[in-house]
Amino acid sequence: MSTRPTIKTIAKDTGLSTATVSKALNGSPQVRPNTRDKVLEAAKKLGYEINLSGVQLRTGKTHQIAMITVISSPHDDEWSGVGYAQLVYGVSDVLHDTPYRVVQYQASSYEESFEIIRRIVANRKADGIILPGTRAQDERVEYMQQQEFPFVTYGMTTLAQPHAYVDTHNQRIVSICVERLIAKGHRRIAMLNADAVLMYSQARERAYCQSLEAASLPFDRELIANGELTPAFGREQFFEMSMFDAPPTAYFCANEATAMGVLSGFHVRGYEHGREAVVIATDDLNVSQYFSPPITTCYLPISKPSRVLGEFMLRLLNGEAPEKLQKLFVPDLIERSSDVSVIK
Repeated sequence: MSTRPTIKTIAKDTGLSTATVSKALNGSPQVRPNTRDKVLEAAKKLGYEINLSGVQLRTGKTHQIAMITVISSPHDDEWSGVGYAQLVYGVSDVLHDTPYRVVQYQASSYEESFEIIRRIVANRKADGIILPGTRAQDERVEYMQQQEFPFVTYGMTTLAQPHAYVDTHNQRIVSICVERLIAKGHRRIAMLNADAVLMYSQARERAYCQSLEAASLPFDRELIANGELTPAFGREQFFEMSMFDAPPTAYFCANEATAMGVLSGFHVRGYEHGREAVVIATDDLNVSQYFSPPITTCYLPISKPSRVLGEFMLRLLNGEAPEKLQKLFVPDLIERSSDVSVIK
């Protein structure tokens, strides 16, 4: 009967120390990429498999990373842009050659997500948590900090204590889009934004106001709408705003799903993009290149932040300080249809 391969078996096969092999199998950043590849190749050749239950008994590690997402309604068939499945895929790709795996938890509310976090932390059901969708003063983040539990957020907060995060540079996004529209002659610019409790939604509204102020344009609260970013939300807001005495000539949408809804409203009301009004959006999947007409967007492939979330999680678990694990992405402006409309 053949003996089950162990870390010592891999060490003998590769000529490396057992400590180096162990670190490589655990995804330690202290191991060089070519050394890790050598170890993983040997492990695969020898048929080595980590006994996760044994590892957990010895070390207390689960080798699970929990991703906790808030889904407003599991029965809602409306598309809301990038799905969290894309985030999970990107993180999982980074963790592929390590013992860690992503386990997704879905909550129907902020409160439920907090309760899930409490259970995970109290029962040590995971070694780390990835949390998309943050609030400015996020109590979930404060709790994990108090418990000294490893976590990375997809989104910033305004909390005093630093934490690991990945986010889009929301102020820069809005500056790029709104200032572009102003330069093209637009003075009534609608902003269809996410739920106002979210950190990135607040950051975008502040940047929107600052761009208007810099151009000496008045702020009109009626031109800002907050809600769940679906096509239905976009179309509903277009129908309402297009009936104003002075309707918007531009609609800046927080995602592609909302932009799709606005364009649908254009069709119903007989608007022509670039004549009565225009649409510009931010996106993660670049679906808007297939819209008719394709619209100008600030594009950040979801693969970029999702991979960094996974990398930061590994570095955090290996003892790196949270304040060194903070990254803001600036999307690329993809210019498509004309953003100039007839200003009435």
